[in-house]
Amino acid sequence: MFQRIAICLILLLSFDSCITQEKKENDNTIIDRKKIDAVFNKDISKVLLDHLYVVVDSITYTKLTKDNQWKNKYGSLDSGLPDFAPVHDKALTCFLRGHQHYIEILSPKNSYNEPIGKSGIGFSLKNKNEHFHLGVKPRLKITKNSFLYATETVKMPLRNHKHTWFKAFYTPSPGTALHTWYGFYNPTFLDSLYGNYHATYSREAFLEPVYTDQKLFNAIKEIYLNCTLNDYRRIIQELNYLGCKFLEKKGNILTIASEDIIINIQPSDQIEYSRITKIICRLNDKDDSITQLGNVTITNQGTESIWDFDELYRNNP
Repeated sequence: MFQRIAICLILLLSFDSCITQEKKENDNTIIDRKKIDAVFNKDISKVLLDHLYVVVDSITYTKLTKDNQWKNKYGSLDSGLPDFAPVHDKALTCFLRGHQHYIEILSPKNSYNEPIGKSGIGFSLKNKNEHFHLGVKPRLKITKNSFLYATETVKMPLRNHKHTWFKAFYTPSPGTALHTWYGFYNPTFLDSLYGNYHATYSREAFLEPVYTDQKLFNAIKEIYLNCTLNDYRRIIQELNYLGCKFLEKKGNILTIASEDIIINIQPSDQIEYSRITKIICRLNDKDDSITQLGNVTITNQGTESIWDFDELYRNNP
């Protein structure tokens, strides 16, 4: 009897020891996996918003560029590189400059021949401990040949010479109305543009001469997208491969965070083309005004500003 009890106790202690050892090994595996993920994620390219663009109708474009009261209060508006000249009557594109981001507004007669409602989002990429060079590539969480494999090097003529501004990576998407691209920017472009040395490229350095905190517009906080199913899958995969955080899913709206903004993406099989439906911006000061610029409504609430593009698409199907 006592011998049987002793054997049972030995087996029980041995079983308990195995469980403890297994638990310890599992815990170590979890810890090791976290360490591996932490190290690996540090090598993924950092994703920052650079700017976005929207093509608007002629009434909206005219209102936006001619409303001096709104321009003087809201933000710095110019006609672009190379000299950031004030918007003139013949300008087909204008730029609203903030501290880190800018918004590009195209008229329906834009030089790219892009239709009303077409839009795009340009991101800025940074690789840790890597300086800009033409062989630079995104560091992805998952390497896939079907995404972000196409490239384009963008040059800008300055003082009778074309200077490399950035190298962009994108996923070819024939027929899309919502482009996304991810660029590495060249600091020597700032040297050529402003005439002084820049060790690195920053969005703030590019915008500094034309941004003023005396006006309301500071930066973009959130972007809302309504996408066709193909664009929905493409954009999610691009952001996923670049290590962006999936925050939550409410209904069919997926919320994703990059380094400095939040993107809300809603899929739809009822729309013919994808679009930016709303952007939320950060303001330098409190304001509670509503401005109607043709088919775009800008509603300021405290230190936030909401741009609503729904009327643009409703009135320009």
